[in-house]
Amino acid sequence: MEVAGGEQYVELIPGMPDDVAVDCLARVPHGSHRAMRRVCRGWRCAASTPSFAAARAAAGANEDLVYLLQFANPAAAAEAEKDGDDAPANSPAYGVTVYNVTTGEWRRDGAAPPIPMFAQCAAPVPDVHVLDASTGHWRRAPPMRSPRSFFACAEAGGKIYVAGGHDKHKNALKTAEAYDFAADAWDPLPDMSEERDECDGMATVAGDRFLAVSGYRTARQGGFERDAEWFDPSARAWRRLDRVRAPPSAAHVVVRGRVWCIEGAAVMEWLGERRREWREVGPSPPGLKAGTARAVCVAGGERVVVTGAIEDGEGGSGRHALWVFDVKTKSWTVVRPPPEFAGFAFSVAAVRV
Repeated sequence: MEVAGGEQYVELIPGMPDDVAVDCLARVPHGSHRAMRRVCRGWRCAASTPSFAAARAAAGANEDLVYLLQFANPAAAAEAEKDGDDAPANSPAYGVTVYNVTTGEWRRDGAAPPIPMFAQCAAPVPDVHVLDASTGHWRRAPPMRSPRSFFACAEAGGKIYVAGGHDKHKNALKTAEAYDFAADAWDPLPDMSEERDECDGMATVAGDRFLAVSGYRTARQGGFERDAEWFDPSARAWRRLDRVRAPPSAAHVVVRGRVWCIEGAAVMEWLGERRREWREVGPSPPGLKAGTARAVCVAGGERVVVTGAIEDGEGGSGRHALWVFDVKTKSWTVVRPPPEFAGFAFSVAAVRV
């Protein structure tokens, strides 16, 4: 049988209808997708279509991946060196670690671009790299218009928003911009009303608006504010919100449309602009050292993953873990990573594949 262009049609799996074959391929674990795509052009094309992602969802085969921009664990490197293994000691100081929440697997993304020394602590750079999580392929994107460090960043309405942070002179910024995937370009946004260094970024209730939480002004180094601002793309304007932040250095994450704060004695939920107050939704992660938390929502809002230092660690060096919160049961599970993945995480993000 021939198809357009005179090419010979080949069944995805001989003797099996293509829709059934796609259902079979959709159940292949994500860790084997790169090898699966190399089998033949038909499999590669099938795995690259939007319907393939839908087939994985329909089959219940989705996996939740958490990406950590992580500092290599010096304790693990020292132990490996003691045992005569030089590889960990010679590996890059910083890298991208992938934790598969669904399978419990850990790995280092060897294809990730080089990470600048001190990661987010380095002098601000505009460089941008984009990962296709389904294929593991990285590409360089157009640079940001304004180099910045310690800025808020999140996806909302199909765009990546960045706001605040500080420049090379350590001056807090109130500038913002958004990356449009379709146009492969950055769109300059109006300035926020306030400078916001070290602010948190997240999507709001409907997932279509970007929220920049707290941060501090240049004149108030480390003096975190309790307010926030969200960007309305239809009006191309920022709107200010009061009393959104709870304790200083808390981790914020949006769970089922609500802003949660993780730190202190409990997990707190912000009840909105009208009530301007917080309520307790669960206990804090057991053993989490204050001021070290990073949080991300996974599994369609069913779980929250927190990374941070373990409170009983000796100075916190090499003593980091993950905590997984079940939103339904309000309970925590502590995940102790392998030693080589137990370093400090500068930032964390998640994707479902």
